Amino acid sequence: MYVDESSSVCVCVHVYEPAEDTWLALEVVRELIEANRGASLELCIDVGSGTGVLGLECGSKDVPYTLLLDVNPCAAYCSRLNAERRGMDTLLDVAQCDGLSCIRCPGRRFLVVYNTPYLPVDDGDLEGLAWSGGIREAERLARYAGSCPRLGCIVLVYSSLSGSDKEVLKTLREAGVAVERRSLHIFFEDIVVVYGCRKRGLG
Repeated sequence: MYVDESSSVCVCVHVYEPAEDTWLALEVVRELIEANRGASLELCIDVGSGTGVLGLECGSKDVPYTLLLDVNPCAAYCSRLNAERRGMDTLLDVAQCDGLSCIRCPGRRFLVVYNTPYLPVDDGDLEGLAWSGGIREAERLARYAGSCPRLGCIVLVYSSLSGSDKEVLKTLREAGVAVERRSLHIFFEDIVVVYGCRKRGLG
């Protein structure tokens, strides 16, 4: 375990270290929260929270309640540890959970953020839980979130190495989300962020 100087969070063993994809997602999360001030975003859900950087950003803004979820027990512990370090543990909850499988559709307007596991491989050990998943994880969350009447905004992050994101974009647009796409080229891949909010009156 060590403290990452760029983010001031503890990085724990078997937990994904904040990197370029994290900072790109963080930028988008900040923009969405700012753009939705006064628009009743009552809940932020950080799926695959890792160290908790994205969820902690939600919790530090005007979103009343934040929930951090990660299937990796080491990551769930790390998210909780960083919340306590920042004195935010009373403002949010952390749960060990596979995606959104442990909760029902929220009854309040929500923002969901998912920096998906990095690569399209199957690996069930603790290290693999931080890296494996790919575009199918983004598709799964897009379908779930899109089916929730109170979806406010969504942020999905994945690598271009994961495959085509046509299904993700189609699912979100059909759910009434005004989709935008941002990317950052790094070496042999693009880090892609798909994000947007459901048009008012649809949720």
